[in-house]
Amino acid sequence: MRTEAPLPGKIRSVGLCMTLLGMCVAQAQMPTKCLELERVLADACNNACSGAQEGENEMFRFVVGPLPIALSDLEASWATSNPFLGWVQNGTTASLTAQLNATITNCGWLVEPVNGIIPAGAHVLGITSTNMCVAGNSFAGISDTLHVIFQEMGNTLGHFKNTSNGNNVTNTPTGNNDYRQFILYALSQQCADTLDYNTRNMVNQYGTYGGSYTQNDGSSLVSTWPGAPVVSYVNDGCQAPFTPLTVTIITEPEPMPCGASTTLSATANGNVAEVFWSGGSGSFGTPASPTSTYTLGGTETESATLFFCAVSACGDTVCDQVILLVNGSLSLSILSDGPTTFCTGSSVLLTASGGDNYTWSTGESGSTISASTGGTISVASSNACGTSTAAIELTVNDAPIGTIDGEASICEGSESVLVASGGDTYTWSDGTVGEELSIQASGTYSVTVFTECGSDEASFTVGARPALSPAFTVDDTNGCAPLCVFFTATDALLAELTWSFSDGSTATGANVAHCFGPGEFDVTLTATPGPGDQHCAADTTLLELIASWPAPQASYTVTPDVVSMDAPLATFTSTSSDADSLHWVIGTPEGTEASSTVFQFTFPFAGCFPISLVASNTQGCMDAVQGQLCVEEPFALWVPNSFSPNGDDINDVFGPITSVLSPKYYTLSIYDRWGIPFHTMDDHTAGWDGEGAPDDVYVWKLKFTDPRGNMHERTGHVVLIR
Repeated sequence: MRTEAPLPGKIRSVGLCMTLLGMCVAQAQMPTKCLELERVLADACNNACSGAQEGENEMFRFVVGPLPIALSDLEASWATSNPFLGWVQNGTTASLTAQLNATITNCGWLVEPVNGIIPAGAHVLGITSTNMCVAGNSFAGISDTLHVIFQEMGNTLGHFKNTSNGNNVTNTPTGNNDYRQFILYALSQQCADTLDYNTRNMVNQYGTYGGSYTQNDGSSLVSTWPGAPVVSYVNDGCQAPFTPLTVTIITEPEPMPCGASTTLSATANGNVAEVFWSGGSGSFGTPASPTSTYTLGGTETESATLFFCAVSACGDTVCDQVILLVNGSLSLSILSDGPTTFCTGSSVLLTASGGDNYTWSTGESGSTISASTGGTISVASSNACGTSTAAIELTVNDAPIGTIDGEASICEGSESVLVASGGDTYTWSDGTVGEELSIQASGTYSVTVFTECGSDEASFTVGARPALSPAFTVDDTNGCAPLCVFFTATDALLAELTWSFSDGSTATGANVAHCFGPGEFDVTLTATPGPGDQHCAADTTLLELIASWPAPQASYTVTPDVVSMDAPLATFTSTSSDADSLHWVIGTPEGTEASSTVFQFTFPFAGCFPISLVASNTQGCMDAVQGQLCVEEPFALWVPNSFSPNGDDINDVFGPITSVLSPKYYTLSIYDRWGIPFHTMDDHTAGWDGEGAPDDVYVWKLKFTDPRGNMHERTGHVVLIR
């Protein structure tokens, strides 16, 4: 394996994991702050001990930073309301530690802090009570050394809130959001670490959510470090957390000449079974010792990557790495006395360094040459370790050539954009700065383009496009409202035609019709060119072209509302508007006419008479209204007492006969001899034909209102005889 090393000195891996001789290489870390929380067993198991409480079996794991922490200096703020009772170290904790170690079947070990002091860099297991259930949560798989601390007994309720999901197992959380916070303080260092979590995200033993309390046993929280912590939710069952084996290379060798040797030193912490050095193409003096020498191989002319690994009693392997730099290899570089991009006619001085002799790709030798052409220029130098090269890229720019692109013609008043190119910055003749210029008229436009290699001027002429000339004729320009006019475009234009009328209406097409209300109106015809037509849109407006005269509105009233032969005199009053003359016609046999606004007429006999009123004005506009006036006889009613609906057209229909010609309300009801309704009608001109009724005597009831508003009610009998 070979790793390029751009700078001299030792380069350490952080969080490295690669395959080396079939083993995983891992780099141990120490926090830069006082401590870092790593894991919490929030839902502990207590079923193995009768009467055991879950809150006395919860655990958490953390790593101590660069300074040791005394138990008396360590304080917890639990995620629930339970108070912190303090850490205790006595005969009870010693016995518990021994009992727990007896359950470890792997190669791990638990130790209590010596004199109550947790060492720097230590991995620590915190247990929430000395009244824990030893058999409740397994310690069998621990394969590293952990410092163990115990809280004084007394808190039996949970220190970490469990899942908020229900008893049903689901693939997604169903509980309410419940945010909790666990804080661990190092008081004298005024430092702490916090683990924030949401109980609805905690998973059960299936990796899903919810279920019984036993299905959720083992639910744990994992917090990342360094950097902002990220909490993940796992469930590995009822087992205690542990810390890994660590190794560190502590030597810092200086860069070495080709083939030289150096001394290496490393440390391994944890349950170490063996250590060894590996890597590189050279040789180790004592490869199975933390301290060894290394001699560079013949091919290691730039660097050598070495590993120090430790194997635990359980067979786990962790490694650290160091990169040795070889100073016998050349490291050439090229510097220029100016920018590597320059203009035609200029040049730069190139100076090589890092070697003893120099051969340039241009054929020149020596440490400095002058270059005036673009492209890649390289230099080579050799020594006992081999040959090294360096290269530099030069760019030569020509003087700028400005150009302008845009439409060659424009419709006056419309907008077009000219685009300049060929420079880095642009200034137009009107002072506009930038690549683009917006124009609205024909003419010649110019721009000056600038680069670091000079300037150039370009111009562009924009012509004026011809405009369409829409024209139209109209079949009539004045008349009575509503005045309907037909408009015709006179040119056969291949354009889109839009008509606009000053009453707010529009229309499209070459031939349109439009009806105007009263008033004077402007008419505008707009022609828009079709696809491929280079003409400009135009419009023609004729002001007050249309004069639409207001037409009279004919209307009248009659007094009284109801006329009868008791009082046959009626007064007619015109309520027409915009009328200069009136013409009345009363539809009597004599054909009565009148022209005054108000006139009276005495009707000679009862009946319904047509009424006509024509209103006109001086422009010849007119309006007519037709009506009818029914003159009533004095009230009279006759009802037959029998009828014979046998189809001989004689007395086939039963119905009352009244002098009221136009009743306002009318209903005739027929009942059988037992009073059950048989037939009802509300048309005073219709009668009962007896359909479906047997020969018998029937009761009729008549109710109607005459035009004066008087209600008339009558009851009688009729005999149906076929």
